[in-house]
Amino acid sequence: MSQQSSHSTTDISRRGFLAGAGVGALGLAAAGMFGCAPTTEQGSSTPAPTVQSTADSAPTGTSAVAQPVEITDTKDTDVLVIGTGVAGLTAAISAAEAGAQVTVVEKLDGLKKVYAHSITAIGTSFQKELGEDWTPEELVDFWDQYPDSDSFMDREAQLFAAEHSAESIDWLIEHGVDIVGVTVPPTNPFQVPARTFVTSSDRDGVKAYLEPLHAKAEELGVEFNFSTEATKILTDNSGAVTGIETNAQGTGIQYNAKSLIVAAGGFGGSQDYLRLYAPLTPNSPAFDGEAKGFALSQARSIGADVVAPGGTMAYFLNVDGGYVDNAGQAMYVNRQGKRWVNENLYFLDRAGIAYKQGISQYWAIYDSKLFDEVAAATAEKGLTNGSIVKADSIEELARLMDINVAAFKETVEAYNGYCASGDDAEFGKPATRMGRVFDPDDPKEYDLDLIDKEFVLLNEIATAPFYAIEMTVQASALSGTAGGIRSNTNGEVLDVEGNIIPNLYAVGESSNGHLIGYFYPQSGTSLCMCFCFGRYAGAAAAANAGA
Repeated sequence: MSQQSSHSTTDISRRGFLAGAGVGALGLAAAGMFGCAPTTEQGSSTPAPTVQSTADSAPTGTSAVAQPVEITDTKDTDVLVIGTGVAGLTAAISAAEAGAQVTVVEKLDGLKKVYAHSITAIGTSFQKELGEDWTPEELVDFWDQYPDSDSFMDREAQLFAAEHSAESIDWLIEHGVDIVGVTVPPTNPFQVPARTFVTSSDRDGVKAYLEPLHAKAEELGVEFNFSTEATKILTDNSGAVTGIETNAQGTGIQYNAKSLIVAAGGFGGSQDYLRLYAPLTPNSPAFDGEAKGFALSQARSIGADVVAPGGTMAYFLNVDGGYVDNAGQAMYVNRQGKRWVNENLYFLDRAGIAYKQGISQYWAIYDSKLFDEVAAATAEKGLTNGSIVKADSIEELARLMDINVAAFKETVEAYNGYCASGDDAEFGKPATRMGRVFDPDDPKEYDLDLIDKEFVLLNEIATAPFYAIEMTVQASALSGTAGGIRSNTNGEVLDVEGNIIPNLYAVGESSNGHLIGYFYPQSGTSLCMCFCFGRYAGAAAAANAGA
């Protein structure tokens, strides 16, 4: 196992965001922010992504963790893991296989809920059989395609994850996860090369990953303590971590451990942390059942450094109809009635651009012909509830959207001109583009046999009635947060000076700020990080414990 430390930030150039690039993947993954309040660039209306430090104040209310209770019991173990998500279970298995006595605590009464259902990886046997692949450097270049990431992204750690991603796929198969192959997702028919790995459990992340990994951990003798919430990380006079205090349904239990692995999730359940450390995600509410930022609540007291890029793993959808138009065949306008993006970009790329522009809502515009082709199948509820509006003229549609009529008419006329000429002079959206989709004659959602399809992307808004579909930052589920305690490639937590805090490790959403930027670059990225660093942190924690 590598003992390299990767806490330095390397300044490199990032590839620009090319019009029509549209590369991405499927499977939003829940995998991991604390410090001083985000700063704002002079003259900018949106907070700038920053490397956060624990030097300044942060919310200290009890919303982040359970109320501490009197300690009445004490337990000892070699390696203690907080959390039963994919990163926590992976770390527990890795530590147990290295010979350590492993205990896991989980605040829920069962396995953690997980949104994850696909993984990003490169260099696997699946991809080699298809004859398509990227180098690790190319994958990292894709993750870091926005220049704003330079201030906080750790390319060395990202490259480590990419280099070991194929190894993670093999490890999962060996440990009972039924990986069925690699494909491109329905959310991105233009993904090249194919790098979305899926399981036979479709989108059920608990069944796909948690259940088989939990079974393997139990087989290895890992002890699980559910309904037990960590409330405090304990240290000795030297600052070395010695264990945690917990609240087990009103009973205080202290766990003494030679190594502690924090895999407690992110901060999607804390409104305070979301507003302070995810200001680039507009209006994102806290969600019941999500982690409330345990790692962040403890960072200052243990001296840990934290990277907080300012966003979350959020995305835009129509609340009544789910996703529409993944290829970007419609025209998108903001509240001013103006186009704001190349609609053909991957939906997570569009979300990242929206965050930077302060956009929390936009409209997708269709005429009747395109609407029937792309959106009608899922539109009935939206039309009834008013999140999709319909009109016989462009002027009437603008009034229903509550935007400036003249500005919207001008935008539509310009767009129709681009469609007629086949040249989008404003954002460079291609007129047509070849993609890959699942065989419509195959009933499986994740059909590994793909067929080619040509997408017409520049479609005139010409045939009444006209439709506008409201797209908003999702309000029914938060796919994850980005930010947390800084760690190296062995999962060892670093202090604000870059030194290792003895006996402390962090993985998953509790430690992903240096790995994932202010927006989530590609579905499956988080799982790639979780399985890689979970494995290495578990082995390192076991070695630290003397196993």
